Amino acid sequence: MNNSPLLKISLILGTIIMIGTTVLVNNNSIYAKQAIWRDFDNMKDLVAAIRNGEKNDNNINWEKFQNSDIYQNEDEDSKECLQLAHKIGNNLGDYEIVHCFRDENYFKNKYTEPETPEPQPETNASLNVPEVPETNASEIVTPRSIDLNITVGKDPITRGENQVVTVAALDPTTGKQLDRVFIRLEIKDPVGILVKNYTGTEGNLTRTFKIGENAIGTFIISATASQAGVQNTKSLTFQVQ
Repeated sequence: MNNSPLLKISLILGTIIMIGTTVLVNNNSIYAKQAIWRDFDNMKDLVAAIRNGEKNDNNINWEKFQNSDIYQNEDEDSKECLQLAHKIGNNLGDYEIVHCFRDENYFKNKYTEPETPEPQPETNASLNVPEVPETNASEIVTPRSIDLNITVGKDPITRGENQVVTVAALDPTTGKQLDRVFIRLEIKDPVGILVKNYTGTEGNLTRTFKIGENAIGTFIISATASQAGVQNTKSLTFQVQ
């Protein structure tokens, strides 16, 4: 009879401890799921963990992710890609982070519809049409080759700084910039992982990106320009210290 109150107290305390432990575990699980980036200080390491299956969350807390250091340290092109990915599905999954890391134009190219040309007014065949002078096929000028010029803002550059890369497609004869040239720019880190991928169509492409805090060694820039079946590829390296 004397042990009954003590037994009741023990049962109550045990129940409280079990409830508290359950709540704590659940809260930690929720936090971990919403913050798969919390163990990393750069996007490269987070993407590697996602691809290896170490991190998995198909419903990332967008508000917290936007306020995180790992998001704020990304360049504007990467942020724009992530914002578009979230806007499209009103959600952000880990695989979408991987897509934006590998190609910042991924969602823009995938979901942007091509422009539809405006209908042209009908013309009467009887209208006066100016005569087109005959031309000799040998007089038609086609690009024989494309020269590429790649420059960087800093070499060497320190970890955590912003690097500026510029690629220009030039006429090898005149040295002038060519128009309507498709350019693809790829940047790989010292271990050969593709960290940035850009494209442009104006014959000149300039992009700025942030060097990761853990990146040390030689980065490789590879640029390809193509126009009317003519293509040229050129590479350049820069050092991160």
